[in-house]
Amino acid sequence: MMFIERAEVPVKEGMEEAFAAAMAARGTAILASAPGCASVRVGRGVENPGKFILLLEWDSVASHVALTKTPAFEEFKALVGPFFAGAANMEHFETA
Repeated sequence: MMFIERAEVPVKEGMEEAFAAAMAARGTAILASAPGCASVRVGRGVENPGKFILLLEWDSVASHVALTKTPAFEEFKALVGPFFAGAANMEHFETA
């Protein structure tokens, strides 16, 4: 069974393009390289362009948790953290 992680990320006003560029240049690659990560997608809000969504598909919640304890995750946080306008709203879903 696969799991989908959905994270809504509020980005600081005026930094939306830079965040999108950072995700395209390095952010998605960091996440996609994690063991157990099957896919990474990034979307930008239509009604609210300052909100982004990250959709990751994992083989298990444990794989996601394991990523958070790695140097790669620290690199990811350092890359994208300065763009955040608040905490990401994150949820996990089992695929049906």
